[in-house]
Amino acid sequence: MRLPVHVHPEARRELHQAQGYYRDIDPELAIRMLHENDVALRYIAGFPEAGAPLFDSYRHVVLPHFPYLIAYSVTTHTVNVLAVFHVRRDPIWMRRQLGSRPGGI
Repeated sequence: MRLPVHVHPEARRELHQAQGYYRDIDPELAIRMLHENDVALRYIAGFPEAGAPLFDSYRHVVLPHFPYLIAYSVTTHTVNVLAVFHVRRDPIWMRRQLGSRPGGI
């Protein structure tokens, strides 16, 4: 069963920041990153429990060719995308960020 995906405004901002970084290097990279993000969102909508566990109540998927992860929580009726983090971010910082966002658990 496919669940609706709700993307937190901060996750959208983080994605746009990362995309801007890649656009400055090569516009094609920015397009590829956006495409990989879209594929990942469709994947977690269809298979929400397939993402690897992240902290207590979160899951994540890593974009295949970019060092970014999509962090999300799953409820009975929705997938809540809470963040798009660089994989080298401090885990303690990531956990605090996730806990402070509405839709976080």
